[in-house]
Amino acid sequence: MISIEQNWKRYFIDHNEGMGTTYERFILHRYFQMLSERFDIKSILEVPSFGMTGVSGINSMWWAAKGVQVTVMDDDEVRAGLISEVWRGLDLPFRMLCQKGFSSLPFDDNSFDMAWNFAALRFQSGVPAMLREMARVSKKAVFICIPNRWNIFNLFRKSDKTGQSRSKQPDDSAQGIREVMEQQNWQLAEEGYLDVPPWPDIAMAKEDMLRKMGMGFIADRMQKRDNPGICILDWLNGKDPQMEERVLKYDLLENLPDPIKKFWAHHQYFLFIPGNEN
Repeated sequence: MISIEQNWKRYFIDHNEGMGTTYERFILHRYFQMLSERFDIKSILEVPSFGMTGVSGINSMWWAAKGVQVTVMDDDEVRAGLISEVWRGLDLPFRMLCQKGFSSLPFDDNSFDMAWNFAALRFQSGVPAMLREMARVSKKAVFICIPNRWNIFNLFRKSDKTGQSRSKQPDDSAQGIREVMEQQNWQLAEEGYLDVPPWPDIAMAKEDMLRKMGMGFIADRMQKRDNPGICILDWLNGKDPQMEERVLKYDLLENLPDPIKKFWAHHQYFLFIPGNEN
């Protein structure tokens, strides 16, 4: 299994992200729409931006396209430069910052309406300190998504003997996140499961899985059929306006009750608000 930590550069050369990543990006947009309407978001901080498979640092483009002030932070200078190039290619306004570690953020208290990240905590050390900083610089909401550890395929990844870890720290667990935010007097307003496509969470392209199973001929047929690939950037820049409709035809499981989604959803989310708000 190849981790995004090892192959993130290739997505800046070939934007083809595959159906799975494109699907989760569109699902994420639904939650963005909910957050935008609920909190009247005018400014956001995405920190850290690295976590999702595919082109790094582009999840907040949805917000920028809506006129929201966007700040993105990464801890790798090369990646931050490549992210900036992609944003400039779409002519979307944003601010890119790079620093090593996020236990101290270079912003005043309440600088943003919302701070958020997606599947990013697992690659960071010092998660509690980073969460405290996210709470400090946010006025209205903190939105965090993590890989769903209850997903049945997570057991396979836990038994993976390649030595690759999906998490650097045990304190990026759901319980750990809740405890830190509550200590900062932020309350959990909502939690649940998102990104529930019909395909399993195998953490690799379906074509690669088939090749590992000795069915490369099927993978080759799929790749030939699906070429030239898919990337949400083509939807964002208007080249493929029908992409969202094509991708979200697979969303039938998203509205299942959480007790069912819990074992199939690819991600879990948490929405926190200041403790003095109802």
